Amino acid sequence: MFAGYLKPAKAKDVKQLVKEYGKQLTVLPMDMSSEAAIKRASTTIRRKTKRVDLLINCAGVFWNDGAEKVNFRDFTRMFVVNTFGPAVLIREMLLPLRTARGAIVNISSEAGSQAGVSSDRPILAYGASKAALNGLTRRFSFILAKDGIRVISVHPGWMRTPMGGDNAQQEPSATARDVFALADKLDAKMSGGFFNHDGSPYPW
Repeated sequence: MFAGYLKPAKAKDVKQLVKEYGKQLTVLPMDMSSEAAIKRASTTIRRKTKRVDLLINCAGVFWNDGAEKVNFRDFTRMFVVNTFGPAVLIREMLLPLRTARGAIVNISSEAGSQAGVSSDRPILAYGASKAALNGLTRRFSFILAKDGIRVISVHPGWMRTPMGGDNAQQEPSATARDVFALADKLDAKMSGGFFNHDGSPYPW
C-alpha cells in the first residue's frame, strides 16, 4: 500500500498508520498542486510495484467564498488541487492500473452535485472544482473502459477532519471502510457514476 501526504512528518495519523501496517505501507510526500511532485511520487510507486489495483484520489482544499470574493488566485488553487492534480496522478498511474485492470475512486463532494446547489450555500470555487472532477470521472471512464479500468466519483459525507470541522457527522475511518467496500464491488456498469460513500447513487 502507498499513501501520499503533503507533509508526512507533520501528520499524526501517518504515524498511526505506519505503526499499524509496518512495511506493508509506504508513505510518500505528495503535493497535488505540483505536477513535478506528483511525478516524483508516482515514479517511486512504479519502481516498487508493477500493478495498482485501486487508486483513491482524496486530496482537496476548501474555503467558503461568495460573489464578492471571486479571484483568479483562489479559483486556480482550488482547481489545481481538486481537479488538475487528480487528473495528472491518474495519467502517471496508467501503466500499473492497466496491468491490474484496476479501479479509480475520485473523492468528490455533494458540493459538486448540480442538484445539490442551493441559494444559502452556493460554494462557488470548491463546488465548481468538484463538479469538474465529476466530469473528468465520467470522461476517464469512457477512455479507460478498453483497459478494464473502472472510474467513479464518491461523496464521502460530512467528515470530522480539519476540513470538515469538529461538528461533522462522519468519522474518516468509517468513510474509508465504506469506500473500500464500494471499490470491492465496483464493476463496469458502475464505472463513470457518482455515488454516496454507502454505495447509493448520488445525483449529478
